[in-house]
Amino acid sequence: MNQILPFMLGSEVYALQLDDIQEIVEQRPIHPLPGVAEGIAGAIDFHGRVVVVIDLPLLLGFGSGARNERMIVLTNEHGPVALLVDQMRRIVGLDLLHSTLSQSHSEADCIRGVINLDGEMISLLDLEQLSQMLEQICGDSGEQQ
Repeated sequence: MNQILPFMLGSEVYALQLDDIQEIVEQRPIHPLPGVAEGIAGAIDFHGRVVVVIDLPLLLGFGSGARNERMIVLTNEHGPVALLVDQMRRIVGLDLLHSTLSQSHSEADCIRGVINLDGEMISLLDLEQLSQMLEQICGDSGEQQ
């Protein structure tokens, strides 16, 4: 049994596996970083570490707007990075091996697959694609990772 955290980006539902999440934290002051690409909101102090904050809806083309009062901090394997989302939902348990997982064929959508959960389509975020996208935009703006 896997657990996922669904969240909204615009009017679409995305999700991350709980194994990829280190912590959900209350919104804290985000310090701007000069010269960074659009989609990078700034940085926060997270347990004494500087962690980059990604405005995920903005980065993936959903536009700006009010974000959830909490942010998702990814595990060290995928971070350290914090994600802003529009709205978080409750954790859902499901068996990914027995779920219908449609594959995404686009390299730019950061979707690993789509789950049909009780008639609702949930896109699983592909953290490898997201990482590659961030490396590319940081490289394009002259910033080093």
